[in-house]
Amino acid sequence: FEQIVSPTSVGHFSQYKLLRLLLKRLLNMGFHIFTADRCNSDQVPGGKWEKKILMGHECKSFSFTDDGIMVKTSFHKEGKLVERNIPCSILIGADGAGSTVRKLVGIDMEGERNMQNLVSVHFLSQNLGKYLLHERPGMLFFIFNPEAIGVLVAHDLNEGEFVLQVIYFEFLVPTSKSLSASYLV
Repeated sequence: FEQIVSPTSVGHFSQYKLLRLLLKRLLNMGFHIFTADRCNSDQVPGGKWEKKILMGHECKSFSFTDDGIMVKTSFHKEGKLVERNIPCSILIGADGAGSTVRKLVGIDMEGERNMQNLVSVHFLSQNLGKYLLHERPGMLFFIFNPEAIGVLVAHDLNEGEFVLQVIYFEFLVPTSKSLSASYLV
């Protein structure tokens, strides 16, 4: 398939699959992974936070201390927002382009903002995957017609895993309060 259709192989990998592999690798390296409902200080081995991955936590702020960094996080537990201060020596901000950590350290985002607005719809369809695999193999399928504009991304044709990216536009709706609204087109 790869040699017939393209001189290079496709390197598209779903984020949830990548995350699963990264977490498995971290476990093999001696890290411990905790969800918000399972990470009280008394449940953390040795009461220390080294080599801990805290899933579902959001960095709210941080400050430098004599011993390193104090990170204030928040997470939802039993329907309530809970805050926790965690001492650490290294803080890694791996939270994307809208990074809270980037903003907290004062690094501005450069370039054009809001060049496009997309809603990504993740779905599975083995029938569509089989059809495209045999009739129209590829990774990106552009949809242009009067009713819809979008891009269909084939994450895995064999499994029928797709993401449909649909463009939407934001504009002001003229009301007495001038509320902003988003509409899918």
